Amino acid sequence: MKESIDKSEHPDDVPGYCYNRELFYGFDKERGFTRELSYQNQSNQVIIRQSWDALEKRLEQVQEAVRSGNVSPIVYYMEKMLMELPMLSAYMGLNRLRVRWHMTPAGFRRLKPPMLERYARLFEITVEELKKPGFMNK
Repeated sequence: MKESIDKSEHPDDVPGYCYNRELFYGFDKERGFTRELSYQNQSNQVIIRQSWDALEKRLEQVQEAVRSGNVSPIVYYMEKMLMELPMLSAYMGLNRLRVRWHMTPAGFRRLKPPMLERYARLFEITVEELKKPGFMNK
């Protein structure tokens, strides 16, 4: 299989570059299968941008819920890491109901330091950041 990926290609040289690349496969009778690395077309870039915009809007809503005391910061970091409850509970090795309890303000306040450390390690943050996310200062 021959590669036709131009490694010298610089993103600034490609019009409409939006940081997303795709690998395309093609078939030629003479060369056989080839691979070509190309930047996504405009319609795909629009879809990806809309998805990220929706995520940012969801994060803003979760931030407001954390500020108002309706949910714990665990919900914010779960959304930020693009996780859902089943995934978070599997990574933590806990029952879903227990994780759901930790997602409430009352459950979060009762977390012991070792459990807070486990959550912080999973989210790749410090325990202090978990207890008081950066957006709480604003």
